[in-house]
Amino acid sequence: MFQRCGFADADSELEGSDYVVVGLPFDGTASFRSGSRDGPDAIRLASFNFESYDSYYDVDLRELSICDLGNMDLGADPAYAEETIKDGIALLPRAVVPIFLGGEHSIAPAIVEALALRNRPEGLAVLVLDAHLDLREEYGCTRYSHACASRRILEKEGVNAYASIGIRSGCKEEYSFAKEGGVSYFTAREVRDKGIDHMLDRALVCLGKRPLYLSIDLDVLDPAFAPAVGNPEPFGLTSWDVKRVIECVAPRAVGLDINELTPAYDRGETALLAARLAREFMAAKAGTGRPV
Repeated sequence: MFQRCGFADADSELEGSDYVVVGLPFDGTASFRSGSRDGPDAIRLASFNFESYDSYYDVDLRELSICDLGNMDLGADPAYAEETIKDGIALLPRAVVPIFLGGEHSIAPAIVEALALRNRPEGLAVLVLDAHLDLREEYGCTRYSHACASRRILEKEGVNAYASIGIRSGCKEEYSFAKEGGVSYFTAREVRDKGIDHMLDRALVCLGKRPLYLSIDLDVLDPAFAPAVGNPEPFGLTSWDVKRVIECVAPRAVGLDINELTPAYDRGETALLAARLAREFMAAKAGTGRPV
């Protein structure tokens, strides 16, 4: 099920690790740019660019127990991929914090379902950073599309709260669905006008005190910061905005995914940012005594 390769400083075995990196190289429902199946290994390669020591948190990633299990073999069928992801997560020790490298955003609902089951009876609160609402019932003749990711997350048993930040795109029906269903989302314009701290505080009120899962679709970032994504959308968040979210939520997060990197569309800049965000997450969670 897993094929071994390596994220920088991920030198531990699974048993006893604090963090586990898992690649989910699936892009079977890509609707604009394909190639996110190459994202996990591009992020791994980029991860070797960075120092292991994070001075802000006073954390050295070499001193953390990090395991990289490699990539899951997800095939080409989205239904098969979903079941494989859930089966794989069921094999992980309960104490380990997983970091999933995508792959397109359609990987997220299966992760959420599996982690919600692991976190019974509390369930999960889910925070999504995304340019798109992803609330379609179906897209491209499938309910498993990346364009349906948040709709599917909302349907999962054990998801007790949901919010998304960075929204600036969706069809009219999606906005209607969000309004009628009371789906909490905060736009990129609101982040620009009122600041990321203010909008994140509002999102966290919606999410409550439950265990939290963070899903980062890299297209939440403006293409100036992350050009190599499947569906780039101008007028997005900055890299500092996303860093700030991680700083604030990592201490309570039970997992993270970073998705939609299509590495062929730049010269590695987006992969570098994705790798840095993954490392930021581990450092922020390990350095929980650091004020944010």
